[in-house]
Amino acid sequence: MKKPHVHLLYEYGEDQRPFGVAYIRVLRPLQHPHNASFIEVTHDREYAKADIVVVQRFWRPDVSLQMAEELVSQVRRDRGRLVYMIDDNLMDHEGFSVEKKMVARYLAREANGVIVSTQPLKERLSALNDTILVVPNHLDERLFGDVREDKEKTKQEAGRKILGFMGTYTHDADLMMVLQPLREVLRNHGEEIEFQLVGGLAHRAVIRAFKDLPHRVLEVEPKDVEYPSFVRWMIRNLKWDLAIAPLEDTSFNRYKSDIKFLDYSALGIATICSRVRAYDGSVRHQETGYLAENEPQAWYEGLEHMLQDDEARMEIASRAQEYVFSERTLQRRASEWWEAIETILDSSTT
Repeated sequence: MKKPHVHLLYEYGEDQRPFGVAYIRVLRPLQHPHNASFIEVTHDREYAKADIVVVQRFWRPDVSLQMAEELVSQVRRDRGRLVYMIDDNLMDHEGFSVEKKMVARYLAREANGVIVSTQPLKERLSALNDTILVVPNHLDERLFGDVREDKEKTKQEAGRKILGFMGTYTHDADLMMVLQPLREVLRNHGEEIEFQLVGGLAHRAVIRAFKDLPHRVLEVEPKDVEYPSFVRWMIRNLKWDLAIAPLEDTSFNRYKSDIKFLDYSALGIATICSRVRAYDGSVRHQETGYLAENEPQAWYEGLEHMLQDDEARMEIASRAQEYVFSERTLQRRASEWWEAIETILDSSTT
């Protein structure tokens, strides 16, 4: 029996390269070896005739509503099925243009079905489409290689603990939310702790807030920006004892997923996360991570506890890493992606 042909229209940027989320949510899952026996997969920035066309998020940087309408029309002319993949509440974010929001709504409404990353996002889109499936994020174990065998992290300075934060410019407000307790902890410990930041923070004022405290900004070379290379970069460079994943409880963030927790945990790094819906489902407090309420005292107490109790921190890191590799990798869960598409196909034929 001939395998269905699935064509992936992943989201990409001005540099023509797939975004990190394109690898995590589309390219790696559907091209994983576990799905090879079920489907034939192609991918490109442009449309190709296929049994199933998967389009992700905004698809292309110059997207317009007319392009989206032409895509839907072409899929229908070719008697294909359209699956829309979305992992953020793109329709309500003030940072996106009105036309891009219209594109997201249109594709969600016109697709045969939608695959999302979280239950809240399914609830948000329920008025647009009757067939919405939740498939959580899973990491591709092939990218992380033998990271679990590298238990001994090389310290950048003998005896100094490393505290880290990773985020793009969209996470400035999240870091600012914990700035006061973070600065207080760094002052308390002096040279015993270094704070490291990774990512393109929009406001230099965020960096300047740490100028009188031990900190370092880790630069990612252009050759390492694309997700598979970035994972290898993280393995080489993030020798952290503790990571933080603050997340403001905003209308946009309520639809977010737990990807930061997964990344840190896969690397064997213990994480303090905001006690918000994105992390509440996967982080078990003081077992696989530390959940802190979004108020300064709670974050201060969490930071001090995790930095001072080495044994507890290392146990949490170990359990979190085991959780990710036993429950949240494509090796374990890749078939869920094809099963979701099959469900969409079945629902659209009835």
